[in-house]
Amino acid sequence: MNTNDKYNMLVKEIANSKSEYIYPKTFGLDFKEFKAIIDEIEDDGLFEKGFWALGGFYIFNNLTFKGRSFLENNDKKEYHKIEKTEVNYHNNISVSGNNHGNIITGNNNTIVSEFDKKFNELIQVINNSNLQSKDIIIQDLKNNKNDEKLLKKSLGTVLTKGAEFSSIISAVSALLSL
Repeated sequence: MNTNDKYNMLVKEIANSKSEYIYPKTFGLDFKEFKAIIDEIEDDGLFEKGFWALGGFYIFNNLTFKGRSFLENNDKKEYHKIEKTEVNYHNNISVSGNNHGNIITGNNNTIVSEFDKKFNELIQVINNSNLQSKDIIIQDLKNNKNDEKLLKKSLGTVLTKGAEFSSIISAVSALLSL
């Protein structure tokens, strides 16, 4: 039985127990593991804080509202798996799971996010355009890159230029979609 199953089983069994004195051996657990799971259940707010007796048993106090809701809805605690990071020949690192598009490449481990990629593409498109004010626009975007509100305002200004910016609307839209 994995930790998730033990956690879920303890919540249900202890809540339905006729006795307020709960022993780890009843659930086939040693004291250390039993205490760790009970502490987690209390930290999650499903049980009111109980008491630990010198005899190694737990004195169950009561379910909280959150605990009753947990049982009524047949909820389950699910610990998300931690994805592994793999290093291949010091050339690249691939990260599994939701890494928000971040990749790491090269011996210097430069991080390239999806945002940075789209931002750089937008700067490149503006740079390659025939706009007279492109240097000012690029500088404004770079100055506001790390401030989401100001960046969106700058991107909105770029979009309002109309036909003058028709070639970069898709690049702006791609950046705003992140």
